[in-house]
Amino acid sequence: MKRIKEFDFMSDCEYFYDHDTNVHLYIKRINHSVAVLYFIDEMNNKINIPDDVVVYTKDYQNSKRVIINPIDEYFHLCWTDDYTVELNNKVLINIKNQRKWIIS
Repeated sequence: MKRIKEFDFMSDCEYFYDHDTNVHLYIKRINHSVAVLYFIDEMNNKINIPDDVVVYTKDYQNSKRVIINPIDEYFHLCWTDDYTVELNNKVLINIKNQRKWIIS
């Protein structure tokens, strides 16, 4: 699977991050505003979230980091927010929303 730098919510977009030989981070678009982040093994089977994985977003009122809790081994991500995924206090990926509008 090709690793992308942009994630487009208007198309069936997927993102794959090869964490190690047995665990891979995977993000898949659910609809035009929500994606799910989860983990798969080398055979593409969904697995439990690895220990010491934390997903953060930012509270835009005070700029503090807020931990996102998974639901059934999925982290639900909204296109309007920024996220940081860490493993053992080291950043795996940063997800930055561009927040762009075209006004005509």
